[in-house]
Amino acid sequence: MLSQPSSGLAAPTTSSLSERLNAVQFKSTQIAAALEVLATLPRDHKRDLGAQATALHAYARDAGFADDALAGAALHARVAAVKKWAEAHDPLRQSDAQAVVEAAARQPLVQTAAGLDFEASAFQELILFIEELPW
Repeated sequence: MLSQPSSGLAAPTTSSLSERLNAVQFKSTQIAAALEVLATLPRDHKRDLGAQATALHAYARDAGFADDALAGAALHARVAAVKKWAEAHDPLRQSDAQAVVEAAARQPLVQTAAGLDFEASAFQELILFIEELPW
């Protein structure tokens, strides 16, 4: 059997889902808009992940993202991570809402046993830092 000559180039690697989603950059206003899109879903669609994904994909398309499917998925992952973090670490919603949104736009998503999420302590630290900024 003949072997193929090597080109000397490394084989391309497939980036992880979290890397692909983290590559999409958001402004806090876009995270806030995504949360608003989900808040305006009809009551019977609020817990429907498919309806959420469809709505956020449409928002990403309308917002002009080059890859609206990836941007919609990244928004969905970020707003889901905010919800999971708030339920576990801020159930009384004592954190400044704008600081949470700002942090959600900046904090990288990580793969955990529970799926994509924010690293809880790092996310909390970023929120506290943002709350102290003299806007």
